Amino acid sequence: MAMVTRYSIQDEVGRFLTIAGSFAYDDEDAAEFWDEDEAIAELAAYPGCTVETYQRLSDFPDFTATPSIEKEAA
Repeated sequence: MAMVTRYSIQDEVGRFLTIAGSFAYDDEDAAEFWDEDEAIAELAAYPGCTVETYQRLSDFPDFTATPSIEKEAA
């Protein structure tokens, strides 16, 4: 396993932005961004929120030359 860096969006009371576009306290429901610029672009739709960086374990390490699956699907 490898440590990978991910980004999330949090509101002023510490709730996480979910994939559904709502906010929840449970970090398991948080929308996960692989790229900081992608998170910052999404942040524009949520005034008063911040982009937070965190690390988590992953079965697959990040490779900077490999595009994310989310971007390919878009």
